[in-house]
Amino acid sequence: MSATRHDPLAIFAAQRAIDLTAFVGTWPWRLQAAADAARLGELADRLGLRGLCVSHLASIFGYDTRSGNDALWREVEGDERLWPFVIINPTEPGWMDELARAERNAARGVRLVPAYQGFRLDSPAVADLFEATDAAGLPVQVCLNLDDERVRHRRYAVDSISDAEIAELLRTRAGRPIGLSGVKFSDWPAIAAHLDHGHDLSRVIVDLWFTNGPVGAIGELCGDGLDSLFGYGSCQPVQEALATAYQLGAAGVAEDQLRRLCAGNAERWLS
Repeated sequence: MSATRHDPLAIFAAQRAIDLTAFVGTWPWRLQAAADAARLGELADRLGLRGLCVSHLASIFGYDTRSGNDALWREVEGDERLWPFVIINPTEPGWMDELARAERNAARGVRLVPAYQGFRLDSPAVADLFEATDAAGLPVQVCLNLDDERVRHRRYAVDSISDAEIAELLRTRAGRPIGLSGVKFSDWPAIAAHLDHGHDLSRVIVDLWFTNGPVGAIGELCGDGLDSLFGYGSCQPVQEALATAYQLGAAGVAEDQLRRLCAGNAERWLS
């Protein structure tokens, strides 16, 4: 029997996964939480990744998003596996110019971080941004969490986003692409409880890095018929890069379910 069948990371690598949530730059509260293009490339080699959706952390914590996005373009130009996702703050002056520049530079998508930049998902500015990204044909991922509140720096304020607010955004986006990042294993049932029965989730994807469950958590998601909703995301370098890859490789789910979770759902969403 092949050793690969007993090695969760080898099982994962065989799927040629797509990482929905990765970053370059340095997390401001932990010096070792840093990555550049070379480090992400090493991760892609080790885990057999086909591509990583990458943003720059400086666009979250800097004085504007543009400086970080400028650094992002420089970082990703040498590795075709690094797919740029620009971070845009729709309450920031000049965001439309930033989106236009993203289109010119062939960005693969847009990332929002409302809890860290102080805007609400139900604000008119967010609605304007989604209208513009729809016109541009760019998917949008909303990062609800990037770190665990239990280890968050006590002097850094992060606004919480309620389940009802997330559900309302999904209602307004019915049938149109939207990604969610940083949803706990226990959060999705609470979000779904706010949705209408039969709500169209065909263009929604939720990354798995914050599921925080045991190995059996992914099997439980698949048993509940949610294997078409979730996808792999590492949140590297803020989080340990191998954790979710190991969790998927050890999940013991059917091959077609593993394929969807690692790459198939991401392909559909990015298309």
